[in-house]
Amino acid sequence: MAGSYEQLGDTRLLPATMRGRFVLGGFMTLIEDLLALFHVERRLRSLRARVDSAETYLTVQQRQMATLQTRREELETRKRQRQAHAGNLEVEAAAVVERIEKLREELNAASTSRQYNAVLNEVNNLKDKKRELEELTLIEMTAAEETGGEIASLDEQIAERRTVMDSAEAELAERKDEIKDSLAELDTERAAKVAIIPSDTQRLWDELAEDFEGEVMASIQLIDKRRREYACDTCNVHLPFDVVNKVTGRPDEFVQCQGCLRILYASEDAREALVK
Repeated sequence: MAGSYEQLGDTRLLPATMRGRFVLGGFMTLIEDLLALFHVERRLRSLRARVDSAETYLTVQQRQMATLQTRREELETRKRQRQAHAGNLEVEAAAVVERIEKLREELNAASTSRQYNAVLNEVNNLKDKKRELEELTLIEMTAAEETGGEIASLDEQIAERRTVMDSAEAELAERKDEIKDSLAELDTERAAKVAIIPSDTQRLWDELAEDFEGEVMASIQLIDKRRREYACDTCNVHLPFDVVNKVTGRPDEFVQCQGCLRILYASEDAREALVK
């Protein structure tokens, strides 16, 4: 795949952005313009990567914090449920005690042994129920206390995570502050370099930059000078000699590697091999 600049005439008729490309008695070629953009793009992405890594680290800490807080909320809910159940059991046990007291009065007032035994049997059953309720209450209160211990442990983890998260936020802010001036300069420089690239080439560049995280270009590396063997330095695909000739002989055209689709440019050793 290839693309090219159109032939240009009198530089006085060119827009200011294009006239800026006229240096040292001649125009910069398309490949030179793309390489210049490539180097700026790399520096930009390198700077942004420092912030991106800090943002990623902070995001991880925030997710871990959210997980801990969700777990704490679940435990708090469980603790409240245990305490509420224990409270209900205590109320029920209190009602049983109250009923037992009334039955004791009935025992004292019983006039026949049959009546006395019936009331006494109910009292004994209620005593068993009271013991059962007390045991269940103890189980619920113990579980609530254990859950409280888990909450206390989580609170320690949350406090530690918050310290780490605060540090991560400070680190991110520091990195943003460190690179903001350089980033603004490089953004301006990139905009100027993009402006002189033909629009169709810009669209392709943006697509490749998105696909390959900014690594849009790949160099042609010399494998064997005598046999005229060359390869793409990125994907190691063999490059036919006519492709190498086109890249070095037509610098106002671009050629994409058939293997990785990156835009090719000749490395220093490849150029020297073709000259000699």
